[in-house]
Parts: sequence; C-alpha cells; structure tokens
Amino acid sequence: MCVIVIKPANTDVSRRNIEAMYKQNPHGVGISYYNPKEDMIVWKKGLTDLDEIENIINKLHPVESIIHFRYGTSGPNNAEMCHPFPINEENRLKGKSKKIFYHNGELKPFEPEANSPYSDAYIFWQEVINKVDIPLDKEVEKWFDDGINKMVFHTTEGIQTVGEFFEWDGLKVSNLKFTRFLFEKSKPRKVLSFIKWKIVLRSINGIINGFTKLKDKIE
Repeated sequence: MCVIVIKPANTDVSRRNIEAMYKQNPHGVGISYYNPKEDMIVWKKGLTDLDEIENIINKLHPVESIIHFRYGTSGPNNAEMCHPFPINEENRLKGKSKKIFYHNGELKPFEPEANSPYSDAYIFWQEVINKVDIPLDKEVEKWFDDGINKMVFHTTEGIQTVGEFFEWDGLKVSNLKFTRFLFEKSKPRKVLSFIKWKIVLRSINGIINGFTKLKDKIE
C-alpha cells in the first residue's frame, strides 16, 4: 500500500516514526527535495538501511522534502520499482529532475502479468504520467482522484497532491496504517495492567465475602 510523507521545512521525523513507516512498508524508501541553486529536484530511491534513511532525513531538516516507503503489491520488490519515478526520463536509482512522481494505492487497470519485472505504479508512470501535462489540470486531477489512490508530483514549480492526506506529528501522510507499530509495545503493558487490576478486584471481593460470611456467623 505504501505511504507518502510530505515533510515541511524545519520539521523533524522521529526515529520511531521512521521505524514504524518502514515496518509497515519494508520494500524500499525514496527521498526528494528541491535545490533552488540548480532549480532541480534532487532524489534517490531504493534505500533500505534505517540509519542511512534517518541520516538523510536529518540532513534535510531545513528544507521541504518528500519521503516514500514502499509496500510492494505487484511486481518485484527491488530498488528499481521504488518511488519516485522521474517524469519523461529513464528510470534509475538517483538523479536530478524537473518533475518526479510518487504513488500510494493500487492501480488495478495497470496490474502487471505474473512474473512481470514491473509494478502497477511503474506501468502507470510509463503509460499515463509520461503522457499528461504536469502539474495536472483540474479535470485530469479529478479523474485521478478516485478515493483510493494517492499521488504526489514533486516539481520545480512546487508540490501537487492527489487524494486526501492526513496530518501526523507535523507531517502530511497519505495514510496512517503505520501508526499501529507505534503502539504495539504498549499493548502488553495495558494487558498486564488489566490483569493485575482483575486480580486486585478479585482479592478485594474475596476479602469482602470473607468478612460477610464471618459477620453472618457472629450474628
């Protein structure tokens, strides 16, 4: 399903958030930012080392950037199928481009055949994105916005999103599925606490019942 993260300038992404996003979407990470001196979008993808990912994100603290964590639903889980995809350029693992494309969702009409070397997002990028004007005009944007798929176009003119994004910890994210990993460690504590309270309540009830029986005998 993936998750796309839009990180505003001067905003941190915590290690906990990075780890949760990667656990939910473990098939490779892509990152991009705008370099005004070159008037280019600088990007890299296929990252899998959490320390390296965190280090790059920390270095980009002063600037707005986009991060994509891939969960492969079609095609191979390799670096080449990670996002972003440079628009009207050859696919590669890093570069500088005027326009790049990120996706989160499932593109059923572009589902690849079994054992295909390509993902649905790759095919959609090749057959559609490379043939339309970017930024999208309002009519095309409406066609893309189906309530399921989320997209981001990172261009030298700015960032265009398609679909609903959510606020999370100072970030904008395309979904919140990763948040389940942020609370998984606290679940055993909650369960343990609940069990302890049940034992305490049973003990209290036992004491009360004992006193009641004793009182009945005395009376």
